[in-house]
Order: sequence, then structure tokens, then C-alpha cells
Amino acid sequence: MIIRVEPKDWNMHTVIMFFKEEEPHPEDADIRSYLEERHLEPRRQYNTELEGEKFEVWTYGGCYLERHMNALADIQRAVVEKELLVEAIPDLLASGPDANAAAQAAAKSASDMTAIVDSLIEALHTPDNFGIDANGELQTTVSAEDVQAQFLSLTAHN
Repeated sequence: MIIRVEPKDWNMHTVIMFFKEEEPHPEDADIRSYLEERHLEPRRQYNTELEGEKFEVWTYGGCYLERHMNALADIQRAVVEKELLVEAIPDLLASGPDANAAAQAAAKSASDMTAIVDSLIEALHTPDNFGIDANGELQTTVSAEDVQAQFLSLTAHN
């Protein structure tokens, strides 16, 4: 989902949410559920096409959604954090200092590793494993040692 905030009249703004129709973003269902559970109805709903992609668009008054914007941002951030972990975990397992952990991970089948990575994401998805880099971008700060230790702990029980 894409959120765009546009200024309106003096001290007012409109919040516009774009939901991809053909390939929804991972957070779309959670955002929709959040809004529906709180009975936050869009002022307008319509469909549009931008750069060849179809979107369902919901518009809200900024004051109406104002106190919910942080919660919506948190939903989006959690998805991005998990995506960062999905990318980082295999590399950290392979490059960490524990050669045994790296070898065990390399020996796992792709389906086993998918399940293991999902479990590792749940274990490692904590606020202290993320930060902002020099360019202002969100990044994972989890160490290879922590990933390997979690991996070994997880696989020791299986």
C-alpha cells in the first residue's frame, strides 16, 4: 500500500491510500483490517490506473485519521522489517563466525530453510535489531552471531 498525504485548505490535509489490485503489498490485509475494526470509513473509494498498474484508492480527511497514522506506519514498518530479515538471515547464517552453523544451514533443504527462516524472523523481530543508516533508510542490525545462535537453538529442538 502506498500512503500519500496532500495539503488541502488552510491547516487541513487529505490522506490517500493506494492498494494494488493485482499484486497486493504484504501489509494491505493488515491495514484494511485495522481500518475496518475501528469502523474508519473512507470518504471516497475509487479505482484508478497509475503507470500501468491498477489500484483501489481510499481517501480520508487528515483529521479523521490523524491519531491512527502512527499505527498504520507501524504496520508498514513491521512488514519492511520482516522483509529485511528475510534477506539478511541466509547471508548472516553463511557468513557468521560459527562454521558448524553455516555448514548445517547449507545442508538444509530449501523447504526446511524456508520454515527455519520464518521461525528465525519471529525470534529476531525485535526493535533492537533495527536502526536507521546514514542515508535515513531502515536497516537490520542483527549480528551474524545472534542469527547463528538462534539457528542452532532452533535446530537443536528439531
